[in-house]
Amino acid sequence: MIPVSLTFDDGPSTWTEAILDLLAAHDAHATFFVVGGSADRRRDTLMRIAAEGHEVGNHTWSHPSLARECDDGRVRDELERTNELVADVLGAPPTLYRAPHYDVDERVDAIASRLGLTHVRGDVAPPDWHDRWTAGLTVTFVLRQIRPNGIIGLHDGVPPAEAGARSRQATVDAVAAILPGLEERGLTSVPASRLLARTESI
Repeated sequence: MIPVSLTFDDGPSTWTEAILDLLAAHDAHATFFVVGGSADRRRDTLMRIAAEGHEVGNHTWSHPSLARECDDGRVRDELERTNELVADVLGAPPTLYRAPHYDVDERVDAIASRLGLTHVRGDVAPPDWHDRWTAGLTVTFVLRQIRPNGIIGLHDGVPPAEAGARSRQATVDAVAAILPGLEERGLTSVPASRLLARTESI
């Protein structure tokens, strides 16, 4: 099987458990870029993610746009607090991060690098966060565009400022179809760090 990587932002949330069940059923592994404030309230889910062989990455503490909205001190605080939370729960800090909205520049990346973090791109990133974007659209978007060694960016949670106002059930439903679709194409999902190490060695 050829590797790709499913990644999920904005969790953990009430929808993360269902996604974990689907991944387990297909022997697939993913990377979850967690919002620290949400992870602090769902430590059991964070532990399950790691226990089942998935990877935990940093998606800041409160989901701001790092390059556009944050000075150096806040960038560092947003990433450092989540690093510390993950280390407290799982025993080691993350090594990967994804900036909310992919809003990263050289300044942000330099600060993150000093915290031991490497940014992860999203090669195929459907707007599954949009209220009117359906599961079927996500499935079509992903399966038509994914290529070997590609990174898929989805959302298993909702940013703190929007909590309670939106659902990620459509993403759960999409993952249920994406996983067998990947298998039919000879693709399997692995944690992003494995994929990055593979591409860097080519």
